[in-house]
Amino acid sequence: MYSYLVATSPRSISVSLRYLEWMLLAVHSLLVISTQPVSLLPANGDAGLLLTFAFYSIFVGLSWLYPLNRAQWIKQSYGLLAMGLIVLANFVDVSLDLLIYLYIAKTFFLLSYRQTLVSTIFMGAAWITSECVSELKEIGVGLRFEPPFGFGAYGLWKIAIYSLGIYSAASVFVILLSSIVVAEYRSRQRAEALAEQVEVLAADLERTRIARDIHDSLGHTLTNLDIQLEVAQKLRDRNPQKAFLALDTAKLLSSQCIEDVSHAIKTMRQPNFDLDRALRNLLEHTKSNRALKIQWRLNLPQLPIATSHQIYCVVKEGLINIQKHAQASSVFFQGQTTAEEIILQLEDNGIGFDMAQSSFGSGLNGMTERVNSLGGHLTISSTLNQGTKLLVVIPR
Repeated sequence: MYSYLVATSPRSISVSLRYLEWMLLAVHSLLVISTQPVSLLPANGDAGLLLTFAFYSIFVGLSWLYPLNRAQWIKQSYGLLAMGLIVLANFVDVSLDLLIYLYIAKTFFLLSYRQTLVSTIFMGAAWITSECVSELKEIGVGLRFEPPFGFGAYGLWKIAIYSLGIYSAASVFVILLSSIVVAEYRSRQRAEALAEQVEVLAADLERTRIARDIHDSLGHTLTNLDIQLEVAQKLRDRNPQKAFLALDTAKLLSSQCIEDVSHAIKTMRQPNFDLDRALRNLLEHTKSNRALKIQWRLNLPQLPIATSHQIYCVVKEGLINIQKHAQASSVFFQGQTTAEEIILQLEDNGIGFDMAQSSFGSGLNGMTERVNSLGGHLTISSTLNQGTKLLVVIPR
């Protein structure tokens, strides 16, 4: 059977119910001491102090033995024992009325919904019977019966109806309140589970982003560096001059690696990343290191750092592709915004490629992934010997 406390915190529930039970027993004790002239032993129809506090002691013990994590039969036995003791106490004039509803709540947390309803119904029947018996004892059994089933003005029928009304209203309230508590716990656990899933997803996305960053920056540079070092190694004996040129290029490439790492760190730490300035520096650096004529027009606003970083990496990957594959002599870049979009345009006059026969490499795929992550789209148009144009549109 499904226990309604599976999705809750057992320790918090058991502790809360224990404190509540102690408070109710304390209230009962004060009422007994302050409102009724009681003796140590039962006399004149009243429960004695010893008997009263014997029941209280039993329920204090039961509050410590709340079997949340025990077998089902132990949970059922616990509920039956507690409710039976409450009814027995009522038969011997020890009033524990408030504990009835507390143990209905306890039963709700221990058992299934159907079992709780059955227990509540049987408990109600036994408790109403004990109320009628207590009333008979108070009035006296020697009075004459008055139909239907009544004793004078204190008709048993009226007593039963009154007790049933009180018990039904209170027990329904307790069950509804308990179900709200369980629903709140379940909702909290679902929220925590979703938060964990979001955290895992964010970590996966971050790992993907880091891998893409490594490919887009260090990957290209380290590949070129390895090629230049291999050239220098092969030419060191046959053509020292070319070997030294290759070493000079390798030195520039290693400096670029260091710059890429430094830029990535600054990007992550910098609270206000100026995208316009970063792109100008990138274009200037590309222009100074390559035999390229580069022109640009930039007018980009301050954007969230995550968006700025992705745009920067897209432009950088586009420039790297031009340097590696386009064989271009001139490049034009434009970055502008409208009220609704960020528009980036990168053109070269290189050799181009056949869109129908070419498959995009990891560089262009990485650019597409970055643009898609920002909710935008990347359009590539190229013709053989007529250059290539990249158009990026990102919503603001």
